Amino acid sequence: MVQVNHYYSKILVEGLTLPLVSVLILLISGQLAWAIPNGGYARPELLIQPEELNTLIDRKDSNVRIVDIREKAKYLASHIPEAVHIWRPDIVDPNHPLPGMMAPKEQMEELMGRLGVSNKHTLVIYSDGPDHARLWWILAYYGFPISQMKLLDGGLDGWKAKGYSTEMIPPQVIQASFRLPGKASPTEHLLCTLPEVKDALKNPKKVVLDVRAPKEYIGEEMLKDAVKPGRIPGVVWIEWREVLVKEGSNKGYWKSSEDIKKLFSNIGVTPDKEIYIY
Repeated sequence: MVQVNHYYSKILVEGLTLPLVSVLILLISGQLAWAIPNGGYARPELLIQPEELNTLIDRKDSNVRIVDIREKAKYLASHIPEAVHIWRPDIVDPNHPLPGMMAPKEQMEELMGRLGVSNKHTLVIYSDGPDHARLWWILAYYGFPISQMKLLDGGLDGWKAKGYSTEMIPPQVIQASFRLPGKASPTEHLLCTLPEVKDALKNPKKVVLDVRAPKEYIGEEMLKDAVKPGRIPGVVWIEWREVLVKEGSNKGYWKSSEDIKKLFSNIGVTPDKEIYIY
């Protein structure tokens, strides 16, 4: 999740979800945790393993589009074969008075269509940070089926660690027609309003969760488009990176369901509460 100073992401723990930390709440369940990358998730189909993606590429599955959402220089230096490129400025609204706000539906439609994505495609999205989950969230908010989006577990590093090939030259794509249904009742809770956040801070059945880096949380650093340093008073904090394995052969993969639930229950983020994430 990026530009967290301006986006408030509302989710019900037992419902749908949004960016990185939010996606994990949809993933986890009461099942026993298995060895990573089979983490005992309630919705394992939200992730795809490098081996699975490699199989799809090998058989030239025309129903799959791979999206790399990193800085352009990194993409050109090395990306997964057939991956198209998106970066943060592509998915923000250039006309909004506040920086970093979600791109309008029409902008997303033009972007995805220009990259050769149509409504029939299943998207495999990866980045080297939380940006892949941000794209997932925006598309989900505008009604693109969650069943047609997968986050690459382990990211590009996980892909390379398996010995799979990368490319430097962008693929040739043909313009496609891409239309988003628009926000509807099943996805409206993926974004909330400032009054809702203020109300949540006073409600013991709700949690406002700050998932930024430690220095952002304490006000020592500001991202480029942040308006002011610091945090919302009264929020709960955990850095988004805590949900990922930190070392070993599965570094960068999602932690198990059991480990993730422990992380969040320890800070009072439990399935009986509404979670507002920024």
